[in-house]
Amino acid sequence: MLPTDNCLPKDHRQAQKVLNGLGMSYEKIHACKNNCMLFYKEYETLDTCHICKESRFKITSQNRTTKIPQKVMCYLPLKPRLQRLYMLTHTATDMRWHKEKWVDDEVMRHPANGEAWKEFDRTFPKFAADP
Repeated sequence: MLPTDNCLPKDHRQAQKVLNGLGMSYEKIHACKNNCMLFYKEYETLDTCHICKESRFKITSQNRTTKIPQKVMCYLPLKPRLQRLYMLTHTATDMRWHKEKWVDDEVMRHPANGEAWKEFDRTFPKFAADP
C-alpha cells in the first residue's frame, strides 16, 4: 500500500519508541469498569471501587501471578505536548495567535472569539495575561 521508500515505523513497537523519544508518551491509569472512579493517586492501591464496590481486576484462574485490570485509561500529559509546540518558532507564533493577532469584529474566526473563551479570560485574568 505504501511506497517502498516510506519512513513510517514498521510496527506498533517502533512507533511507540519514536513517540517516547519525542516526549509524547502516555500514562496508563486503571479505571472502574463502570466508570465510577480512577485508581489514581490516593486510590492507586485499592483493589475495589470505593463507589460501586466492583473489582479492579478481572477474575482469572487461581494460579495466575499477574493481575489484569478491568479497564485502562490512557492519559496523554498536556505539558510535554505544549512544550514541544512552543519549541519551534513557527508553531510558537501560531500558539500565540489568539492573543497577538486577534480581531474583535463579532465574527467567529477562532475559539478566542467565542463567549466561553472570553468568560474564561475574565474568570482567570492572570492566566489570560500570559499568551
